[in-house]
Amino acid sequence: MDLYKELNLEPVQSEPDVWVSRIMILERITPSPVVIRDISLSRGLNIVWAEEPENDDPTAAITGHSAGKTIFCRLLRYVLGERTFGTRAVMELIRKAFPDGYIAAELQVRGRKWAVRRPFGSGRMSFIKGEASIEELFEQRGASVTQESYPQEIGLESLLDELETGGIVQTGETIQWAHILAWCTRDQEARFQNIHDWRSPRSEAETPSFRFPKAGPLFVMRAALGLFLPDELKGEERLAELLRDKDRLNKEIEDKRREPQFRVKLYGQQLRQALKTILPDEPDIDSRLFQSDELFPEDLRGLTVKAREKTEKSIENDEQELLNLQAQIDELGAELGRQERELAEMETFFDLNGAASRELSAELSKSDERRNKFNEYKHKLCPFGDIYVRDCQYVQDRQRIIHISDIQDTHAIEQEEARRAVARQKIETEKINLRKEINQIKEERQNSLERRGALMARIRDQQELIRTVERSHDELIVWKQRLDGLGSYEELDQLRRKLDSTEKEIARFEQDLATLLQQHNENRRRLGSIFSGAVRSVLSSDRYDGRVSLANRELAFHITQGPAMSGEAVETLSVLLADVAALIYNTVSDKAHLPGFLLHDSPREADLGIRIYRSFLRFAASLQEHFEGAERCPFQYFITTTTAPPEDLRDKYMKLRLNASNANGLLLRRNIAAEAESSIERKLF
Repeated sequence: MDLYKELNLEPVQSEPDVWVSRIMILERITPSPVVIRDISLSRGLNIVWAEEPENDDPTAAITGHSAGKTIFCRLLRYVLGERTFGTRAVMELIRKAFPDGYIAAELQVRGRKWAVRRPFGSGRMSFIKGEASIEELFEQRGASVTQESYPQEIGLESLLDELETGGIVQTGETIQWAHILAWCTRDQEARFQNIHDWRSPRSEAETPSFRFPKAGPLFVMRAALGLFLPDELKGEERLAELLRDKDRLNKEIEDKRREPQFRVKLYGQQLRQALKTILPDEPDIDSRLFQSDELFPEDLRGLTVKAREKTEKSIENDEQELLNLQAQIDELGAELGRQERELAEMETFFDLNGAASRELSAELSKSDERRNKFNEYKHKLCPFGDIYVRDCQYVQDRQRIIHISDIQDTHAIEQEEARRAVARQKIETEKINLRKEINQIKEERQNSLERRGALMARIRDQQELIRTVERSHDELIVWKQRLDGLGSYEELDQLRRKLDSTEKEIARFEQDLATLLQQHNENRRRLGSIFSGAVRSVLSSDRYDGRVSLANRELAFHITQGPAMSGEAVETLSVLLADVAALIYNTVSDKAHLPGFLLHDSPREADLGIRIYRSFLRFAASLQEHFEGAERCPFQYFITTTTAPPEDLRDKYMKLRLNASNANGLLLRRNIAAEAESSIERKLF
C-alpha cells in the first residue's frame, strides 16, 4: 500500500532536517585510526538485525540481545547530542575496554554536512568540522566542543527556533533538543507502553524530565507537530496563569480553613501561660475549659476576670507606692540642693579668707623689701649730706619709725593668722561633714531612683501581661466562633469568592480553547488520516482503523475496531504507528518541525506479534518505495530487531547484521562483559 499515493500526500521537504549517513566506531585514533566498524547508512528505512539462533540450544538463547543493537542505538543518540551512551555500568565496561575509543559520524543538519567524533573512552572533548568527511576530521582535527555545547554547535538546538512556542505554557519549562530527541529515539526499556513515556529511569539517559510526566511530553509533541495556533497559545498561557491562581487560592483557602484551629490553640496557650503567671497558686489551669456550663464556673473566662482584677489592684498599689517614692525622691533632691549650696558658700568664704591672708603677707613683704634696701645703701655716701647713709640722722629716724611699725604689724599679723587658722580648721571640718551628708543624700536618692525604675518596670510588665490576657481572651472567642462556624470569616469568604470567579474564568477559557481546537480539524484530520491509513495497512483489514484526538487538549492515538481497542500488543503498535504517522505528517506539513529522524529499538520484543511485526516492516519499506530511492526520501527511520526481517527486505534495507555467537558478530567485536569478568578473576586469583 502506497500511503502517500492513497492519501494524496504531497511532501513539502526533500530531505530530513537531521539524518546520519555514516557511523564509525574506533578503538583509537592516534597514532593511526583503528576502526572497529564503519557503517554506511541512508535516508529512508535502516534495519539493524541482531540475529538469534532458531534452535533450542540454551547457551545461545540471548545471543541476539547481547550482540550490541541497543549499544548501537545509544551511540547513535550520543552522536545526536545525548549526554550518555549507555547505562553507567555499560559505559564503564566500554571505557575499560576502549580507554581511547571514539564514535565518529557523518550527519546532516538542515542541509549542512558535519563530521563529528565523540569520546566513549577517557576523552572529554568532542570534535566537529563542517562540510567534511570523517577522514578529513581526523586529519584536520576540527573544532573542539564541550559535551554541553555540542548540540548547539552543530545546529541541533536551532531546530527549536521554528516552534510556535519555546516552553511548556503550564509550567514554564523550556522545550529542549533533548526532549525532541527523546521522542524520536524512545528507550527500549520504556517498552512502547504509551506515546508520552519516552525514557525509562533504567536507561540512565539523563534526559531532562518534566514536572508533569504526561502533560509535558504531550505538549511538546503538539508543539513539534505544529498543532497549536497563536491565539490558542495565548489562551493556554492565560489558562495556565488562571490554573496557577486556582492552585494558589486553594492553598490559601486550605490554610485559612486550618487557621482557626491553629489560632485557637495558639491563643489558648498564650492565655493559659499568662494566667499561670498572674495566678501561680491557681491549680489545673492547663486543663480548664475556656467556658463552662456551670453556674459558678472556674473556667478560663472566669480566671481571666480574676486575673484582671488582681493585676489592676496590684498596679494600683504599685502606682501609689510610686507616687510616695517620687515624693521622697523630690524631697531628697531639694535637700541635696540646699546642702550643695551651703558647701558652695563655704568654698567662697574660704577663698575670701585666703585673699586677706595674702594681703597681710604682701605688707610684710614690703617691710622686708625696705630693710633689705637700707642694708644695701647704708655703707654708701649720702649725696645730700656727704656722709654715710648709716650716719644720716634723717635715715636713722626713719628707720626707727619703720622698725616700730614693723614690730606692730608683725604682731598684728601673727594674731590675725592665728585666728584665721582656727577659722579655717573649723570650716574644713564643717565641709567634710557636709560632703558626707551630701553623699548620703545622693546614695539614698539613687536607691530611690532604682526602686522607682524597678517599680515602673513591674507596672509595665503587669500592664503588658494583662493586655496579653485580654487580647488572647478576645482572640480566642473570635477564633472559636470561626472554628465552630458561628462567626463571620471575611478573609475566607473573600478567597472563596475569588476562587469561584477564577473557576468560572477557567471554564470560559477552556470552552474558548475547545472552540479553537475545532480550527485544527484540517491538521488533525490529515494526521488522523495518516494514522488511520497506517493502521489499516499494517493490520491488512478494513475492520481496524486509527483515530487521533485532541480531547482535553491532549494528543491521543487509538487503534479501533468499532470502539478503541486495548491490550499490550495494540498499545505497542499504536505507539509505533503514532511515531511513524508523525514522521510522515512532518514531511507533508509546513507547520510541523520534527527533525525527520526516528529510531525504534526492538519493538518486536514489546509484545508485537510476528505477523504484525513483518507487516509493519513492509509498511515502513513501502514509505521509502514511494520516493523511488533512499536519496530522495524526506525521512530517516531506524529499527532494530532480534527477529529476522523478511528476506525480501534484507538486501535493500538491512544496514547492520549482528550475531553474538562469535566475537566478530558483536557490535564492538569484543565481549566486553566477559573480558571484565576475566579481569576481575585474574585480580582475585
